[in-house]
Amino acid sequence: MSKNKDNEKLTFGELLIGDKFISVPVPGDNAGHGGYKGAHYLFMKIGIGYSENAVNVGTGTVSDMPLTMEVILIK
Repeated sequence: MSKNKDNEKLTFGELLIGDKFISVPVPGDNAGHGGYKGAHYLFMKIGIGYSENAVNVGTGTVSDMPLTMEVILIK
């Protein structure tokens, strides 16, 4: 697992393959996600590049996550 202190945000690029995470809501991204109040999708990092590097654990949908996206590691 990636090393981080409690409640410290990481970027997607800092995660290790196999780490599970949720993305941190950002301004302008809250309409569809409900900000911190709504449910969050759980993802797992499956690659290190910019293409098909994460999978939604619940649906199996593969996504492209930017390396700079802020995330919260789920243990």
